[in-house]
Parts: sequence; C-alpha cells; structure tokens
Amino acid sequence: MIDQILRILLVRRKPTLKSGNENLLNNYALELAQEWGKYWLKPIQERMGKAYPQLSIDELNRYNEIAQETMKYSHDLVYSTTNEQGKKISKLEWKKNILSRYPWVDSRNLSHLFSTGMYYAWKDGIGH
Repeated sequence: MIDQILRILLVRRKPTLKSGNENLLNNYALELAQEWGKYWLKPIQERMGKAYPQLSIDELNRYNEIAQETMKYSHDLVYSTTNEQGKKISKLEWKKNILSRYPWVDSRNLSHLFSTGMYYAWKDGIGH
C-alpha cells in the first residue's frame, strides 16, 4: 500500500505530445529507463507506447536509445571520475559534463543518474 502511494506521488506526469516538448519527452523516457524493480534495465518502448499510443515504433525505439545512451554515459562518467578522484568526486563537474552532452536532462533525472552511478561505483569498491 505504501509502495503504491509513493509511486503515485513520485511518478512524473507524462508530458503532452505537442511541438516543443521534445525535452520533456526525453526526460520522461529517461525516467522510465531508470525505474527500479521489475523494469530495471528493461527497454521502455512498451511502457512509453502505452502512454503515447500515437508514437511509431521508430519513435519509441529512438526514445529508448536516447535514454539508454544517456544512462550509460552518465553512469560510466561517475564510475571513471570516482576511480580517478575517489569519493570526493565533484558532482558539479559531473553535472556540467552531462549537460554539455545532454542539455535536456532535468534536475530530477540528473540526481537519479548521479546517485545510481555512485551506487555502482561504491558497490564495486571504486573510490574508497
């Protein structure tokens, strides 16, 4: 019951499909790609297609590719930077690097990307 309430409160509202919302749609796709639990590291096409049935398979594939690429790059950057700098990694420098490559990523997704990357680095004993 608590999980359901938290999910309702924390789930991003899906943006409308109108011109100029590409950044919002990319962030929605990235959020879907970062979901924990049964959807962790799973493709997003089916879930995004349910939210946006008017999107073509090619469009859904593109959103999935963008989200997966963004996650991989950001996690790898946290991992490699932590390997070089230790646990005193500069989140600000990491954020600047991510936004220079993916300027559309919002603060909510940035936070999630960073914490997940740090989790993997910590789990692997990097930066201790």
